[in-house]
Amino acid sequence: MTARPIRAIVYGVGAMGSIMARLLLEKGVEIVGAVARSPGKVGRDLGDVAELGRATGVVVEADARRALSTGDDVALVSVSSYLSVMRDHFLLCLEHGCNVITIEEESLWPWSTARELAEELDRAGRAHNASLVASGAQDVFWLNLVSCLMGAAHRVDTVEGRCSWNADDYGPEVARHVRVGDTPEEFDSYVAEHGWPDFVVRATLEALAADVELTPSSVTPSVRPVLAQTDRWSRALGRPISAGCVVGVVDGVTLATREGPTLSFEMAGRLYEEGDTDMNEWVVRGHPSELHLRNDRVPTRLITCTSVVNRIPDVINAEPGFLTLDRLPRLRYRHFPLHHYLARPGGP
Repeated sequence: MTARPIRAIVYGVGAMGSIMARLLLEKGVEIVGAVARSPGKVGRDLGDVAELGRATGVVVEADARRALSTGDDVALVSVSSYLSVMRDHFLLCLEHGCNVITIEEESLWPWSTARELAEELDRAGRAHNASLVASGAQDVFWLNLVSCLMGAAHRVDTVEGRCSWNADDYGPEVARHVRVGDTPEEFDSYVAEHGWPDFVVRATLEALAADVELTPSSVTPSVRPVLAQTDRWSRALGRPISAGCVVGVVDGVTLATREGPTLSFEMAGRLYEEGDTDMNEWVVRGHPSELHLRNDRVPTRLITCTSVVNRIPDVINAEPGFLTLDRLPRLRYRHFPLHHYLARPGGP
């Protein structure tokens, strides 16, 4: 255990980074830098940008190199969902010897969809004695809880999961990603031309398969639009969405394994109507015939951030390189300041 606080960089001061900043301070972490792209945020105090109610003395920087020059222990990175986009950000942190924890979804299990990038980042982490880990809502609700539920079965034939989350909660980039505002024709044309990135759902199932030592044999993706039944307003985009237009998507993956069990997961990211709430539901079938797990009214945005913050000691304690969650301990509640949980003698 170290006598000094963990030193952290908030790398991306959007909706998620702002929540993380508050949680870090409440868990005794010293924030020593902040990075953002928006001209409206750069040059301002992090406490002002993140609406913390007080000044922090940390000025939000556009230049990540400058923010990373302070000898920090970990960077909490929340910029984009694609590893190809995140590669330069991650590499910069690792080359500064800074551990990384991210909510970038493809990094949960990158070995099928972005292996070359993952291997490059793994080499960089090992060369500079720094770790890279992805966490978030998936950590508990789509991976560890499900793995534990499977542990109650004598035989597993199928695992079926579904979840929903509000596309308005994550800002304009995510709303555009799920094609909010498209006509059905525009959506079909986009998918026909570009395909649909299945890595969020696929990474979840491949991470789950790895956790229980199953070997994927085939992956079958699917996607369908969710259409507005009435005229709607998108808070994230700041504009109306007409009835009949896209308000989100349901994307899914079915993963068959060599050993026999089949895993499937559908994720609905859409604009909510009044009364809608986030949920996660999983059903394991085999022997016993059915094991059922359901979580209603899940505060997905908040638990994404709390999971990341609670993971920080695991990331700092871990071996260097690009690590998936099957190589880390189960996520634990952290009651004390986070440096209390560090295993390295003399501090980070």
